[in-house]
Amino acid sequence: MIELLKTFWRKKFVIIAIVALTILVPMAATRQSTVLSRSIVTAMAINYSAGEYTVYTEVLIFNFDPFGVPEREVHHASALTIEEALIEIGENRGRRVSLSHCSVIVLGQGFVDSGKNLQEVLMPLFMRPDLNNSAAIFYSVDDLEELLMASAEQGDARSAMLQQIAEFNQRNKSRTFMSLEKFIKQSLEKRDTIILPEITKSDGEIRNEDVVKIVHLRND
Repeated sequence: MIELLKTFWRKKFVIIAIVALTILVPMAATRQSTVLSRSIVTAMAINYSAGEYTVYTEVLIFNFDPFGVPEREVHHASALTIEEALIEIGENRGRRVSLSHCSVIVLGQGFVDSGKNLQEVLMPLFMRPDLNNSAAIFYSVDDLEELLMASAEQGDARSAMLQQIAEFNQRNKSRTFMSLEKFIKQSLEKRDTIILPEITKSDGEIRNEDVVKIVHLRND
């Protein structure tokens, strides 16, 4: 009787193991395939010139091993809308752009000074289900592509320099911190101005001396 019970439990264990493998292996394979097919954006910068938006993205690229150390690359594209520029960036790389890990958005001088209603322009980003609405917003007059490249180079394995500055500002009450959600909220309150922390690249180093840019909104 005891031997029959042992045999029963051994068979039961084998059946459970087979069922678990049947479920988990396809899930793991699907996850790997999903990661390898995406450009995971960790920071983005937006400028505007000659009727087009230019979007720069700092992305993590997993090549072959989704559990390995990703490469950081900076991609950009120009289009009539921010969304179209993001789509073009993905198509150029043959990967779908994912904003779920984007924690920094830098607004360039041309974008801020364009005279456009910034709330209306940024609202489609805010409404995207894959974008983290707590992403920090900065202002910069520097070359945005060079800024993101310097951020990627100066960061560590955990995060790039812009992400580290954003996290530091968010933790310290004495620093100026503006999130996308807060930006949209203040603009919907019909405020005339919004204060943004300004980021600069001086002598090759990225700095945030807590200098602020007052953004004049158009609420027409």
